[in-house]
Amino acid sequence: MKKQSIIGTLIIIVTLTWTLTCFAAEPIRIGSPVLLSGTGAYVGGAEKDTLEMMAADLNKAGGINGRPLEFIFYDEEGKPDVAVSMVKRLIQKDKVAAIVGISTSWTALPIIPIVEKDEIPTIILAAAIKIVDPVKKWVFKTPADDRIVAAKLLNYMQSQGIKRIALMSTQDGFGDGGRSEITAQAPSYGINIVFDDKYTMQDTDITPTLSKIKKTDAQAVINWSSQRAPIILTMNYRQIGLELPLYQSHAAFSKDFLDATGKNSEGVKTAAMKFYGAEKLPDSDPQKKVILGYQEAYKKRYGK
Repeated sequence: MKKQSIIGTLIIIVTLTWTLTCFAAEPIRIGSPVLLSGTGAYVGGAEKDTLEMMAADLNKAGGINGRPLEFIFYDEEGKPDVAVSMVKRLIQKDKVAAIVGISTSWTALPIIPIVEKDEIPTIILAAAIKIVDPVKKWVFKTPADDRIVAAKLLNYMQSQGIKRIALMSTQDGFGDGGRSEITAQAPSYGINIVFDDKYTMQDTDITPTLSKIKKTDAQAVINWSSQRAPIILTMNYRQIGLELPLYQSHAAFSKDFLDATGKNSEGVKTAAMKFYGAEKLPDSDPQKKVILGYQEAYKKRYGK
């Protein structure tokens, strides 16, 4: 899910060279705190692989203004306090010229005041609209945000005649952001939220909350969470026999989700990026060649 959000990242870095040229030391150091441990390690792992691959290609071509690019990776562990600590270390000790990283919205939001204060160009790899709204001077992000995805899902629900939904979300930056967007936009699509509840990223059993949905007149369920949470919810959903259509945020659509849920994911709907199914895009689509080229290079380098 995260790979496609990094394709344009190093292109953006090149546009920041006016800042980088004022650093005398070689090479150009870019800090990259990403999620490399725990159940969400596959997210940061793909990000790290991609950044290393693209840096290698840039350096092979001569680097930036003749200077090699060096990434300094740290594990932000999916914890806000750790992310803050790693970002401070990158700025104060490693003297990085820019930051590219932060895998989750939950860990992204607390680091924004730091990089804004120190005027460090920062490209965040998490999706929440709150990362860039209101607009920041030094902070950017690459994934499609929850505002866009919420609109896509609600529009599709409306086309299916759905007027009443149950909303589930995690208590973190990503879940809260999606919940806010669904709540704000649903009325404009003629959709009423008849059930609204939260759970945590640490929950391993969500069946008690899901069971409550059976007592409502909801016509569908939408879940907004990331990492392992969508997997757990989907499995619990099937275990209790909920037959309502299940919609997931864009964070759920990944190979890891499909592998973990197997046949239980059949019928689950989400809003996916062009990265998935790129081979089916028309040749006239300018993103097709870029995406397929990236996928081929990644598979050749890492065998996956």
